[in-house]
Amino acid sequence: MMSETHTNNILCHVLERVYNMQIAVCDDEQLFVDSLKDAVYAYSNMYRLEIAVDKFYCGEDLLDSVTDYDIVFLDYKMGGIDGLETAKALRDKNSKCTIIFLTSYPQFVYESFKVAPFRFFKKPLDVQELHEALDDYFTQFGNNYPFIIMVNGEKRCIQTNDVVYLEADNKKCYVNLVNERLHCASTMAQVSKLLPNSIFYKVHRAFIVNFNYIDRYVKEKIYLKNGHYVFSSRMYLSSFRKAFKQFVKGRVA
Repeated sequence: MMSETHTNNILCHVLERVYNMQIAVCDDEQLFVDSLKDAVYAYSNMYRLEIAVDKFYCGEDLLDSVTDYDIVFLDYKMGGIDGLETAKALRDKNSKCTIIFLTSYPQFVYESFKVAPFRFFKKPLDVQELHEALDDYFTQFGNNYPFIIMVNGEKRCIQTNDVVYLEADNKKCYVNLVNERLHCASTMAQVSKLLPNSIFYKVHRAFIVNFNYIDRYVKEKIYLKNGHYVFSSRMYLSSFRKAFKQFVKGRVA
């Protein structure tokens, strides 16, 4: 059984990843670094993510950083130590970081397997390819994680992907799962801060919904896949529809 301390440590680590993601771009071409940084920030603005990007122009400076980065974009061919040697040292320092290599040398791919990279990008930068890689990253690592709420005086650890919607109840709230309804001792606003804002959206002062559980919406009524429905107020309706269309963009047959 997982101890309470261990569970809380996991929770703190995950919240740090989602709400204050640290990304490093390491390449000796300044213009390329700037363009990649701008593209990452454009993605974060699109999905309302809180991301900080640091720039480095050599592997030595990256390795001198005290920050444990979630994602590192790393050029293979740089002055000083090359990208592969930098990645090996980075793995020893931060084994959990996601490495994405930037290279004009496709033959390098096989050598890089030793450091388990997440993706490879060929230069020049393809913004669409970058966004697809970040989509895959968040699908795999960013949206589903455990968090803890107080229910009837007890701590309950649940997964973000199991939450269909939140419902305000004065200074408390209901956390509606697929097959369970939990009365939480915290406000809806407090619970929402524990959830990834890339998939949870406020549609009414009393409701926050998980985009993944929306079946359809008709005027102000939003039907959910667990058989429930909620209402979107006029204040939130236009922004909700825009955000949801952006969420499903590229996923419509």
